[in-house]
Amino acid sequence: MSARGAKKKKPTSKSAKAGVLFPVARMRRYLKGMTHHFRIGAGAPVYMAAVIEYLTAEILELAGNAARDNKKGRVTPRHILLAVANDEELKQLLKHVTIASGGVLPWIHHELLHRKRGGIQLKPPTAAQDGPSASKAKKPKAKVIPAALPPPSPPKGGKASAKGKALKPPKGFKPSADAVAATSAGGFTILSEKKLFLGQKMTVIQGDLVKITADAIVHPTSSNFFMGGEVGQALEKAGGKDFRKELDDLSKEHGNLDTAGAAICPGQNFPAKFVIHVNSPNWSGGSGNSQQLLEKAVKNVLKLADEKNLKSIAIPSIGSGSAGFPKQTAAQIILRSISNYFVTCMTSSLKQVYFVLFDPESVAVYTSELGKLDS
Repeated sequence: MSARGAKKKKPTSKSAKAGVLFPVARMRRYLKGMTHHFRIGAGAPVYMAAVIEYLTAEILELAGNAARDNKKGRVTPRHILLAVANDEELKQLLKHVTIASGGVLPWIHHELLHRKRGGIQLKPPTAAQDGPSASKAKKPKAKVIPAALPPPSPPKGGKASAKGKALKPPKGFKPSADAVAATSAGGFTILSEKKLFLGQKMTVIQGDLVKITADAIVHPTSSNFFMGGEVGQALEKAGGKDFRKELDDLSKEHGNLDTAGAAICPGQNFPAKFVIHVNSPNWSGGSGNSQQLLEKAVKNVLKLADEKNLKSIAIPSIGSGSAGFPKQTAAQIILRSISNYFVTCMTSSLKQVYFVLFDPESVAVYTSELGKLDS
């Protein structure tokens, strides 16, 4: 058969094949020009384009926030300087870079502030402030997750009882340096936080899972969508008949869940838009199969969230309840699985993973294991 009548396929760029916006072919040309003594692999320009694209997006996002805080509608070099200076990792990366027309960080040496003017002690402005004096600068607000109820106060007498009372972190617990510890009306307590290499954040907080504002919350359940666990009872109580109907429709449509399988349905009468039900595997004496199934369950949850293009997800302590996993083992597997998922999946829509815990033991375990996790 003659090839004259065959239609020519439209050429596809290397950037489109790799799923990035930055030009892969141009990166390869630059690499060949600068490193002509070495062989350039096919994946090198793709990796370089993806890394530069991520760094550009991160800087633009932070610079846009700086412009908005200064009530400007256009990003200028000044805003880019403030964005880089206020991010610890970007500041370390670009410490030898000079941004043209960016200015300098507002700072007054401590020795010059000993004198008082009008009875008011002057204080140096912080790096986040962009103004001539510190007296006019506003104090930075505490980081708070909205739409949550404050923890209940303990009864008279000092100590709180086991159920329905305020829980305190265990003795000797101290948040990490990156964590933001803040408690206020309408806010959870953020106990620990870690930012991964690709920008996603994993945060340990203490509070009620049903009250958190996230795109989805995770419900550890059985193959027949059992709602008798702590999370299931809280969801059923908050969602009422509307949520029960959504769950019945999902059960009829999907059928029984396989071990480590996951399914999603809309949320009703609580802040989360969706609920991801996962059939948590049981602990079988530490065999490799049970650990692999828990890793698979976590990855299935994250895949469902990406399919729905969700940006935030709230996860309880999966596997450590009726499933029987030791809390420390479950935390190690879950944290490692989430970190590995984001490394292998470069285009995830998820930006925030909350670990919403209630009992002090789980809080201590997840806070400790998150501090040990390599970003």
